[in-house]
Amino acid sequence: MLKRLTLIFALTGSGYVLSVLVLKWMAQKALPGQMAAIGEFESFLQLVIGLVGFGMQSAAIRSIALHENWKEKLEEAQTARITFGILLAAAAVLGCIKNLYLFFLLAPLVAASADYALYARGAAIEGAMVAFVRVALPLVASAGAVFFWPDQLWSVYVAATVVVYFITNYLISFFLGSKIFYKPSLSSLQVYVKTIPLGILNLSFYFMGLGILLIAPVFFDDQELVISFLALKFYTIYKGVLRVIHQAFVNQMLNDKICLSVDQLGMMIGLGLLGSVLIFPNVFISLFFGSQYAANSTYFLWMVLAAVSFSVFNSLYTRLVLEHKEISFMKITLVTSGLTAASLVVLAYSGGSVNSIPISLFIGETALAISFAVGFMNFKTVVFRLQFFFYCSLSLVLPVLAKFFFGENHYTYFISFALMGVTLLAFTYKKFSLPDEATASRSTEIP
Repeated sequence: MLKRLTLIFALTGSGYVLSVLVLKWMAQKALPGQMAAIGEFESFLQLVIGLVGFGMQSAAIRSIALHENWKEKLEEAQTARITFGILLAAAAVLGCIKNLYLFFLLAPLVAASADYALYARGAAIEGAMVAFVRVALPLVASAGAVFFWPDQLWSVYVAATVVVYFITNYLISFFLGSKIFYKPSLSSLQVYVKTIPLGILNLSFYFMGLGILLIAPVFFDDQELVISFLALKFYTIYKGVLRVIHQAFVNQMLNDKICLSVDQLGMMIGLGLLGSVLIFPNVFISLFFGSQYAANSTYFLWMVLAAVSFSVFNSLYTRLVLEHKEISFMKITLVTSGLTAASLVVLAYSGGSVNSIPISLFIGETALAISFAVGFMNFKTVVFRLQFFFYCSLSLVLPVLAKFFFGENHYTYFISFALMGVTLLAFTYKKFSLPDEATASRSTEIP
């Protein structure tokens, strides 16, 4: 398991690191309005992706992963996606109200992407390659624009995003041995109707991330939106790392040990983020976001607390879908995403600072974790995971001692957390020496 994940993370991880560092650099060089516009476009693009995928994409992943005639399932899914994408493009007429809505025209291009099928078929490495290209190309182009066309930064980012979708759609079809475009059919839209609960579920998850940027401009100015975009992008990347783990083993996520290991990996990653903000706040913030945000350590602390809450039972996000429990799952996510939105509105109108955003996320993610624990797991299961997190947290003594003796600097930060990571892996390695797909048990009792 670790060998496979190492290769996947080498690809996706480099893309994520590139994303964070380039965005940090651009935030220092570009005007706040330009970065806020990029953040708004990125958030809207994720909305389009969520609408096109809706619930049918999760259902398609389940079908493609578990059926031998997966190419037929892929054709059904892509026909429906492309048909809906074409219909959704008509919403671009709303561009007369706000220019951002013109990007509904990208819906057919987004719909033609079958990257989800790569992960469903176990081609996680190819999927990681696609993800890397989609992250890297727009950012590299935008970095160049800062030097040569600073006034066109937003336009270059948008154009590069469009180009990268054309390129990666071709790569995906090559990897799958499938077509890029399927003939639209209105009857295919029935799959969207059948998967409404999953669609609502996915849109709820979208809101508990970059989706907040669609309502944040009502309460905060451009400068505050820049830090929110950078932080929420980082938060989305963190969730993306966990999603990569899920996608790499999606056809094994009914196995108890796989689910347990996914949760344990998530907790260790979340613990690393929490330790970074608590022990080395200045180094962590200056490294990933810029020294100009060092005074906003409280913002990032709330953000990583939300990440930790998300990590403890994160395997259930995929497992409940595989077990066809999306109705119950949907009800919970509706409540928790609504709680997130309500918290943001109340905090903002109460004179709260931009910290209202990560605090509302923490409230929503914690409520979701509690709902998972109460609704889908027994007491012993919950205690076991919390004990694991507690024992792993003891390893934070290494970076604490390193800071005490050598001070807060980049060398101390990297070396101490590298030692912490090695220590954790040394004590937990056998937990991840799991059976492969052929021998994996698929019992329904969660450990």
